[in-house]
Amino acid sequence: MDLDSSKLREVNMGGTGTMYTLESQGRTWIYKPAESKWGHNPEPFRGIVQECAYEVQKIVDPESAIICKYIDAGNLQGSIQEYIPTKTDARDYHAMQYDESIPFTQDEINQFMREFVTDYLLCNYDGHGRNFITDENGIIRGVDKEQSFRYLREPESSKPSITYSPNTDRYGETEPIYNTIFRRYSEGKLNIDFNVLSGYMDRVEAVDRDQYAAIFAPYCESCSKAFGTDAGQMLDQIVSRRDQMRTNIESFFQNLTEVRQETTGKKR
Repeated sequence: MDLDSSKLREVNMGGTGTMYTLESQGRTWIYKPAESKWGHNPEPFRGIVQECAYEVQKIVDPESAIICKYIDAGNLQGSIQEYIPTKTDARDYHAMQYDESIPFTQDEINQFMREFVTDYLLCNYDGHGRNFITDENGIIRGVDKEQSFRYLREPESSKPSITYSPNTDRYGETEPIYNTIFRRYSEGKLNIDFNVLSGYMDRVEAVDRDQYAAIFAPYCESCSKAFGTDAGQMLDQIVSRRDQMRTNIESFFQNLTEVRQETTGKKR
């Protein structure tokens, strides 16, 4: 890939920080510097975790994964991600979180269950509706995973929840779209097929534990250099999250189903 920085063109993509487009190999790519949002100080872990997220997406469902790599070449240090053309009449998932008169389709719900598995593994609580796009084939794709593992050390982040939304509590951001969907499920306003969730978890569990850990080792080392954290301990937490995934998600879904049945009389 031609990484000539003179070919970068700055673009405005909301509150995601400075980003650029680059044409290379017949494709359009999006480059995001790995730096602090306000001071623009180098923070490599921000770019490295984006590549980790891509690797997890590939495990959960290669078709919906967005190519993303960390680069450190010359004066470029950050993540470079494939630009995905979006559907012209794509639905506004962020607006749908606030407007129940625009219901999620069952296909959208099934796709968000796929994205939920990915973001659960990444301990990413920045999955509001603006961080999803719909490509020209109708595939929902999760973007901007830079906040992955930001809240890993908070006990509340260890298990799925419809109330835990740290970015809402701290910054007034919209809750993760999964909170919205699961809450509406518990209220009997939509249906969730647990078999869809289970199928994606099967794919994750099929990956060798050491192979899975290797995905995140560079990220943990980068965080250790930046914050003085114990890289080995952090890696253990990330892999243990994978190990406990099915138990935690099944328990959460069972509790939601019981609430749904008690309040509405509806089963799954």
